[in-house]
Amino acid sequence: MATDDIGPFAHGSTWLRADFHLHTKADKEFSYAGEDNAFVGAYVDRLKAAGIGVGVITNHNKFNVDEFKALRKKARKDGIGLLPGVELSVNDGANGVHTLIVFSEEWIGDGHDYINQFLGNAFAGKVPAQYEQENGRTNNNLLATLEQLKAFNKDFFVVFAHVESNSGLWKELDGGRLTELAEHVLIKKYCLGFQKVRTHDAGAKCRTKVQQWWSQYPAELEGSDPKKLEEIGKGEKTFIKIGDFSFDALKFALTDYPFRIAAGSPPQPKHSHVDAIRFDGGLLNGVRVPFSPHMNCLIGIQGSGKSSVLECLRHGLDIPFGDLAEDIDYKKELIPHALQSGGKIVIEATDRHGAKFEIRRILNHAPEVYVDGTLRPGLAVRETIVCKPMYFGQKDLSAAGKGFGQDLVEKLVGDSLKPVRGKIESLVEELEAAADALASVQNDAETQYQRDTDLQDVKFRLEQFDKHGLKTKLEKQVAFKTDAAFCDSVDEAAEEWHDALEQTISEADDSLSELVLPTSSANDAFFKKYEPKLAGLKKTVEDAKAVLKSIVTAKTALGKLNEELVQKADGLKDEFAKTERELVKALREKGVTSIQPDDYVKLTKQKAQLEAAITDLKKKTSKEAARRETLLRCVSKLNEAWLDEYKQIAGSLAKINTAQSALKVEPKFKGDKKSFRERLEELLKGSGIRKEAIGLVADKYADFAAIYKDIEEAAKMFKGKSDDFESLFMDELFDLLSYQVPNSFEVSYHGKPLKSHSLGQRASAMMLFLLSQDDIDLLLVDQPEDDLDSQTVYEEVVKLVRKLKGDRQFIFATHNANFPVLGDAENVAACTANDTAIDVIAGSIDTKDVQGKIVKIMEGGAEAFERRKTIYEIWKAE
Repeated sequence: MATDDIGPFAHGSTWLRADFHLHTKADKEFSYAGEDNAFVGAYVDRLKAAGIGVGVITNHNKFNVDEFKALRKKARKDGIGLLPGVELSVNDGANGVHTLIVFSEEWIGDGHDYINQFLGNAFAGKVPAQYEQENGRTNNNLLATLEQLKAFNKDFFVVFAHVESNSGLWKELDGGRLTELAEHVLIKKYCLGFQKVRTHDAGAKCRTKVQQWWSQYPAELEGSDPKKLEEIGKGEKTFIKIGDFSFDALKFALTDYPFRIAAGSPPQPKHSHVDAIRFDGGLLNGVRVPFSPHMNCLIGIQGSGKSSVLECLRHGLDIPFGDLAEDIDYKKELIPHALQSGGKIVIEATDRHGAKFEIRRILNHAPEVYVDGTLRPGLAVRETIVCKPMYFGQKDLSAAGKGFGQDLVEKLVGDSLKPVRGKIESLVEELEAAADALASVQNDAETQYQRDTDLQDVKFRLEQFDKHGLKTKLEKQVAFKTDAAFCDSVDEAAEEWHDALEQTISEADDSLSELVLPTSSANDAFFKKYEPKLAGLKKTVEDAKAVLKSIVTAKTALGKLNEELVQKADGLKDEFAKTERELVKALREKGVTSIQPDDYVKLTKQKAQLEAAITDLKKKTSKEAARRETLLRCVSKLNEAWLDEYKQIAGSLAKINTAQSALKVEPKFKGDKKSFRERLEELLKGSGIRKEAIGLVADKYADFAAIYKDIEEAAKMFKGKSDDFESLFMDELFDLLSYQVPNSFEVSYHGKPLKSHSLGQRASAMMLFLLSQDDIDLLLVDQPEDDLDSQTVYEEVVKLVRKLKGDRQFIFATHNANFPVLGDAENVAACTANDTAIDVIAGSIDTKDVQGKIVKIMEGGAEAFERRKTIYEIWKAE
């Protein structure tokens, strides 16, 4: 659950329009003619209409506690925060200095009204009628007034009103006096803003000049200074990022104004982000964890469930672990443990265009994307919705730092490489087909050689038969066998043609029948012309079916004629048998018993088959050179695609190198010679070839394609084993030619090779590497501090995260207070767990509840925190 489920802080700290200079009807300068009992409602309505989310009631030298509390109560119901204040006319300068004083809650808490007590002291000796108006002045100057306020031992801060106008600080005091004030400890502590700065860099008194005089230049703020309802919200605007309607939140925002104050309009997230994750079933059943579009921290003691929430978020977004992730089994177990059987994750997300989505994933099922409750199949979670999310689990940063190889690059640029990877996959398929075609030709050449040998043997045996005159006597029988074989081949060709066309017609019929002409209001005339052409295309299927019928007719007719020939041959069986008996008898009378007339018929048929096969093989083997050229073209195109992939990777890495100075990454195309050599050794394993020779070949050639193009010279490097090498190489030709030698990456950190740094420094380098990626919209990291020292966490990581979090979303599970506190996390989710449930309470770091949980969970409790604070103060003093 969140600490504020429906208000402006439902996702932690947010930007609200702030008005630091508001007047009400309690002010004599404010005009209101309506009913008294309607004023509060009308006033809050005007605040809402002006888009004011937080304001300070600052009537002239006056504070009406009852009116303020009524306004605050009504405003809070409408999601608006009001703070008590006074526009005090301080007796300084020629005409007095109008100073907006903002008071903490304790000034009017528990039924007290210390604000009016202070006003009584400030205007001692005067009655309210004398000072409760614009020109009334306090008895003391600015510094003395601050001393009076300080004496109440209650917190406050001041904003100097309309500084360039009459009774404004800059207008009333000269440069020397401003310089003197700026160095005073009370001014440094309590002065947090200048209101209505208009002159920026021109004139005797302008921002540029005052910045020279005022060493601790504060925030520039706006306030409408209304004198009637209609003027509320008039003029220029200030936006403030806060997470609670408290004095402390407002005060801290002003002290951190470079990050928490914006003029004109609030910064809007342009990056895609996760808004919340909900759980249905399991240990987190019913829990909804909201997230800010900016920095979020999951905190909790060990075993509290923060890693479970992060892993479920990774799982729901379908972000892969990566090949080198640490403790994958443990991480995988977290999800079924947290969700349990039938458990479901629902991720609420916003894309770069502001569109809203829900990503739902049931345990052991694929994620599904919903828009307005409707399933939208085919939407890519990590491309269409949350753009390029990155994930690193515990120890993954340091693990990536050990090798900094393909795994990390895949996480960074893998999705952007999908088009070129698809092209590579297609080219590999082309290469496989070309390699198979070439192998087929080479197999045909071997088959042709064997058929030639067989034919010579058959011819020799037939010559022996011819010596005894069998050719003439069996010529009729042989002719019938030859003619029958021809008819059989025709029947077989007709059957193949019929089956092939039938399948093609079936596929075309299915695809063309699905083409339905669209109804187009924009191109109606065009589709009227298009329709008959499409009908003509569909008619070709019917024409093809007619051809198919004619094939059946022709095939049937040919089959009947073939049967006629077979029947004719059957009618001559007795004649052929009688001829064979007479030949056997004649041969026996000559003393020849090794020759059988039936063998002659079989050999003649075999000779015809061999000659036909050899003719066909010669046609095929004549294409060997062309197929080898085709293979080489495929190899060249594949190499170009690999190079395109490399160039995209190199381009992404170049952005990293220019984005920051600590980390430099130099890629090298096909630079991983170790992997290339290992693949070559795998090929030649057991061949008896020495590793030294393998190393020489690996050094000489860039990849297996280069070896293939120079195969004869490469084989010579293996000397007596050259034939073995060439044979093994050609046996695995496709696998070798499609092997992509990995690119290598040389990484330096602060000018030294990454491998020479400690584990913690490597992890720091990885973190800086990730933070330099301006196209990563979401970064999930589980315990980024695991291998980082505290100084590195703050000096190099947290400071950079603070600068970047406006442009991307961070979700960290962490034990290190530097991340939520010094990183000024917009949203902190505190996790607790028992054996049956995990609970999560989320809110802004500005809230007391969240601050208390940070102190308890991350600092060891208030006592430990205060003890360390005391020790640090002693060390500082010494």
